[in-house]
Amino acid sequence: MKIGIIGAGSLGLLYAFYLTKLQNQITLYTNREEQAEEIRRNGLTLIKNDISFNISINADSSSEYKEDFLIVTVKQYHLDKIAATLKKHSPKMILFLQNGMGHLDILSTLSKEHQIIIGVSEHGALKVNNHTVIHSGIGKTKIAFYQMGEKGINKLNTLTSINEGDFSFETVDSWKEMLIEKLMVNAAINPLTALLRVRNGALIENLYYKEMLMSLFNEIIQVLDVHNGEQMLQHVLHICEKTSENESSMYKDIQMGSKTEIDAILGFVVKRAKQKNVNIPLTLFLYNAIKGIEAK
Repeated sequence: MKIGIIGAGSLGLLYAFYLTKLQNQITLYTNREEQAEEIRRNGLTLIKNDISFNISINADSSSEYKEDFLIVTVKQYHLDKIAATLKKHSPKMILFLQNGMGHLDILSTLSKEHQIIIGVSEHGALKVNNHTVIHSGIGKTKIAFYQMGEKGINKLNTLTSINEGDFSFETVDSWKEMLIEKLMVNAAINPLTALLRVRNGALIENLYYKEMLMSLFNEIIQVLDVHNGEQMLQHVLHICEKTSENESSMYKDIQMGSKTEIDAILGFVVKRAKQKNVNIPLTLFLYNAIKGIEAK
C-alpha cells in the first residue's frame, strides 16, 4: 500500500519505520528539506531494547501528498496549515493521530469527500535526531471512523490487518469515547509531570503528587461527562504505573523549550468548562502555569 506520512517527529518516524518494514511504500513528508535529505542519505533508524535497526525510506519536504492514504502525525497546533493544504487535494483517506480533542473543529472543515479516521497512539517514542527514533513503549494504535464512505473500507481493512507484535491497529466503535479516554490520560498526567518535572510514576509513588492527580482527575470528569469514573480512574493509574519510568511528551517539550500541546489538552477542558459553567480551579492553575512557562 502507498502511504504518505505527514510529520517527521517521534511518531512520524516510528510509523514510517514499521509501515515500511511491513512492505508498504512510504513517503515521509518533513517540514524541513534538511531533515528530508538526512533521511534519504542515512535511512531511518529505530532503536528498541538498545538494538538499532535501519531501513531506506523516501522523504520529501514538499506538500504534494500524492498518496491516496495519508497519516497525519503533526501536533495539533500545526494542523491548520496541513488542513488548508489538504482542502486543495483530491479526495483521500486520512488518519489523524493527535493528542487531545482540540483538532475536532479543524477536521470538521475538511471536505466530505475525504475519508477521515481518527486515531490514538499508545506507543512511546522519543526522537533522537532527524533520522533516529527510540521505540520506548509498546502499544496499539486505536482507530475509529469519523467520516467514512464505502470506498475507504478496503484500505482500512488492510490497515487493521497489520499485527506485527510490537505494532498493530485496532478498530473501536466510538471515536468520541476513544478520544475522551486518551484525553483523560493526557490531561491528568502531562501537565502535572511537566510542572513538577517528574517522570510519570512519581504521580502515584508520591502521596502529595497523587492527591493532586486525584483532584485534577475529579475536576476533568465533571467537564467531560465521564460516567464510568472509577473505571477511568483505574485506567489513568494503570498508565502511570505502566509508563512509570517514562517522561511525558509535555515534560519533554518543557525541557527542550518547545511549544507544548496544552491548548489541545487542558485548553479543550477549560473551553468546555466555561461553556458548562463548571468551576475547575486546579485545571485553570495548571493551564496558566504551562502557558506561562511557554511564554518564557
